[in-house]
Amino acid sequence: GHPGGMPQGADKKGGHPGGMPQGMDKKGSGKMPPAMMEAMKAMQQEALSPDEKAFVASMQQLRHSINAIVGYYDKLMQSPQRELSSIVNALNGGYLAPSPGGDYIANPETLPTGRNLYSINAETTPTVAAWDKGKKLAEDLLADYKKRHNGELPQKVSFSLWSSSFIESEGATIAEIIYLLGCEPVRDMMGRVQDIRLIPMEQLNRKRIDVVVQTSGQLRDLAASRLYLIQKAVDLAAKETGEKDNEVAKGAVDAEKVLLEKGLSPNEARSLSTQRVFGGVNGNYGTGIQEMVESGDRWEKESEIADVYLNNMGAIYGSSEQWGDFEAGLFEAALQNVDAVVQPRQSNSWGPLSLDHIYEFMGGLTLTVRQVTGKDPDGYFNDLRNHHRTRVQEMKQAIGVEARTTILNPTYIKEVTKEGQGAASALAETIRNTYGWNVMKPSAIDKELWDDIYNTYIKDDKDLGIRDFFEQNNPAALQEITAVMMETIRKGMWNASPEQRKAIAELHAEEIEKFGAGCSGFVCDNAKLRDFIAKEIPAEQQQNYQKAIQKVRNLSSEQSKDAQLLKKEELNADDTSAIERPSQLFLFVAIGVVVVLIIIFVIYRKRKLRQQSNE
Repeated sequence: GHPGGMPQGADKKGGHPGGMPQGMDKKGSGKMPPAMMEAMKAMQQEALSPDEKAFVASMQQLRHSINAIVGYYDKLMQSPQRELSSIVNALNGGYLAPSPGGDYIANPETLPTGRNLYSINAETTPTVAAWDKGKKLAEDLLADYKKRHNGELPQKVSFSLWSSSFIESEGATIAEIIYLLGCEPVRDMMGRVQDIRLIPMEQLNRKRIDVVVQTSGQLRDLAASRLYLIQKAVDLAAKETGEKDNEVAKGAVDAEKVLLEKGLSPNEARSLSTQRVFGGVNGNYGTGIQEMVESGDRWEKESEIADVYLNNMGAIYGSSEQWGDFEAGLFEAALQNVDAVVQPRQSNSWGPLSLDHIYEFMGGLTLTVRQVTGKDPDGYFNDLRNHHRTRVQEMKQAIGVEARTTILNPTYIKEVTKEGQGAASALAETIRNTYGWNVMKPSAIDKELWDDIYNTYIKDDKDLGIRDFFEQNNPAALQEITAVMMETIRKGMWNASPEQRKAIAELHAEEIEKFGAGCSGFVCDNAKLRDFIAKEIPAEQQQNYQKAIQKVRNLSSEQSKDAQLLKKEELNADDTSAIERPSQLFLFVAIGVVVVLIIIFVIYRKRKLRQQSNE
């Protein structure tokens, strides 16, 4: 319903200005449904129930949305040209009108695009509406976790915070974090949230849940003060050591033990035991694990990936005094007792499979927690795409929904492949990200999903002409898909049948022999994978396969050597000139000084002779 229970534009008595919604006469003869007429009558009689208020507000919103569809369509069609015109205008120093940013499906007011986007005043977050959403998200998360774990609540929940979801939800996930800790925001007269207070246990009516936060670099830059709020809430909760059901206080004790085992002094271990907000070291924006994960011959054990993640994402960002500091072992200590991992999701334009950063951040955190605790944590998405219906979605369910509605959906494939080369690359990327999730959380990717990908893209059991599409538009993308599938098999993550392995390997080799190697990391830079593929193809095909890849690798190597040689020659030329220039300059200066001295001597000599003649 609308804040305060009244539809936008309603007067204090509940009626619309003029007594009726715009476009409807007093008898309700417009197109008002009978149920809405009854609700409006009740509103005018000041007898509207909460359900009726919600119904009226929903109908008003629905009517507004339907009437606006044509306008939104026109604005969407205008947007490409407006974007280009705006870029030219901006480069000419022109003025661009402001516009809210974000997903135009979730917020059509972003249309038309091509305007100057603004984000949010971080100090007002979490807003009142976001606080309500955050509390609901927390309650839904705990309820789902209890169902899956015989009525037990989690000890600690870890979060990945992104700036985009923070902006569009006005801090709903931050509200969830604060509420899980058993705290609430304190607002000043201007609506700003600059302080935190504890919610009494008798009012909270559950235990305090510990948290750990991994912030993206962009959110860290945008909303440092909100990270301080989270850390303050942790510190407040951790001090309540007398409470029976306080996982925050217990988590501080457990973290302190780990830090002592790591060799920190008792004072250092105690002071750092409640640190719960972490991010990229040296101000970095990425985890550093994505390239490593996709280079399968660079790692053999999950622990190698976890070590990189801990080292790259373990800087402190919850304290202004220790901002960006790194203490070896601290992030590991903070991850003790994590039972669930949460990632906000606010956009309709990406999902857990279609965007690689999801498996990089959320997946990387999941794998690292598993290595640190020995337990595979539950995974959840905060689904914020519908501003009026936020919900929690379990990770495996979210992955399954995206797979079934996109890369395995014949209707989707038929439509998206009309886009040609870009569509081929997008399909390959989604399948590559499926491999990434298989590395990060094997339990989230079933054998059946890989079997379905095989049936769709190798067997083409839906008669979509998949091979022809890739060969005509982007054969390198089909090479990538088949290489990713073979690497998944090689790593033991998909127990494919001998027939499946043979069919994938032969298709991969045929595409490379026919079109040349499109040398991505999977196709050309993984020696162990190349050997694995070679063993699955006929002997007469092996030689051509290896030659085709080696040809591209040699060409790349020669180009690299040529570039290095050219650079060396340029450096040598620069060095020579750098050596010669000072000597040349000294020579010119010396000659100049001599000339000046001669001129001075000549002038002096002439004056002396003149004086002598005058005498």
